[in-house]
Amino acid sequence: MHNGKPTILIVDDEPFNLDLLEQELADDYEVVRAQDGAEALRQADACDPDLILLDVRMPPGPSGLDVVRRLRRTERHVTTPVIMLTAQSGLGEKVEGLDAGADDYITKPFVSEDLQARIRSALRIGHLQKELELERNELKETLGELRAAETKLIHSEKMAALGKLVAGVAHELNNPIGFIYANMDHFRRYVGEVKAVCDSASLTPEAAARATRAFDTLGRLVESCANGADRIKRIVLGLRTFSRLDEAELKTVDLREGIESTLALLEHHMKDRVEAHRDYGDLPPVECFAGQLNQVFMNLLSNAVDAIEGKGDIWITTRQEGEAVRVSVRDSGKGIAPEHLPRIFDPFFTTKDVGKGTGLGLSISYGIVEKHGGRIEVASEVGKGSTFAVVLPAKAQVKNT
Repeated sequence: MHNGKPTILIVDDEPFNLDLLEQELADDYEVVRAQDGAEALRQADACDPDLILLDVRMPPGPSGLDVVRRLRRTERHVTTPVIMLTAQSGLGEKVEGLDAGADDYITKPFVSEDLQARIRSALRIGHLQKELELERNELKETLGELRAAETKLIHSEKMAALGKLVAGVAHELNNPIGFIYANMDHFRRYVGEVKAVCDSASLTPEAAARATRAFDTLGRLVESCANGADRIKRIVLGLRTFSRLDEAELKTVDLREGIESTLALLEHHMKDRVEAHRDYGDLPPVECFAGQLNQVFMNLLSNAVDAIEGKGDIWITTRQEGEAVRVSVRDSGKGIAPEHLPRIFDPFFTTKDVGKGTGLGLSISYGIVEKHGGRIEVASEVGKGSTFAVVLPAKAQVKNT
């Protein structure tokens, strides 16, 4: 389309025929000329015509049949209407042309009314094909969005169920942990009483030495049990905090508690390989869906740990910025390639190995933060690591989704 007129490319090896066609079409169409097959292909790419009138025989170069076959092999011209022009009235050549990809045939010399009617019909069909292609692409995009939404919904339902399960497990673990703490206190007291009895008894030097070694060992065992119980208590506390995933009410919380609960749950993953450095500035309480933000922290922190090959560090920083709060997670990992950065929040996009990531974590996190009226910022340098920052209003600005 040029200046509101459809563009027609006319191709014929006879200048007289080109002049005749141009004179016939110039009032209603933008006309582009080509005198052989090679020039026709160049002009088709240059002007992207709405229709092509193509002579069948154009020696010595590519014939009209060759041209239409090449056009149909390109995505750009696969649906461009092509009407073949031929001086032959035989059926065989017409069938060959239609099989090659032509849409219609006109026999020379042509009748003006017949030519104009066929052109209008071909343009109308071409326009409908373009509309269908646009609708097909829109449907494809919509289908992709629906699939992503369905996957997110399923994921959300799974996380809600997980939250209930985790809350139940944490509750069930509370009682045995309480028993352990109570028994540890009794055990310490009984060991002290037995040691006092031994100290007051008349023991041989050898027996006294054995008793001392036994009490030292018991002391270390008691402390080891106490440390294990403390770790279980931290994990249970983390589970209880993280299990807020199924809560549907806004609550005012200290975000640092959610970060700490997440770190407790990731402790086994970090082990002695990754060290977490905390720099918690003063933060106001934040009104939010706490469980959902815990999910964001879990995604960001687990990604930071996964990005580190071998030993490394992550830094968690919290700051107040006016009426907002900023939580930053920086890692010393491998970084993100510049060409991947624009796509990291796209559903299903992942650079992890197959089976190690769904490509939904950052997409879901982005949606959660956006729902809270916030934003996620990212900066990365290959070989040096990445920084993800969550910026949230302290006062709820939750958007309907």
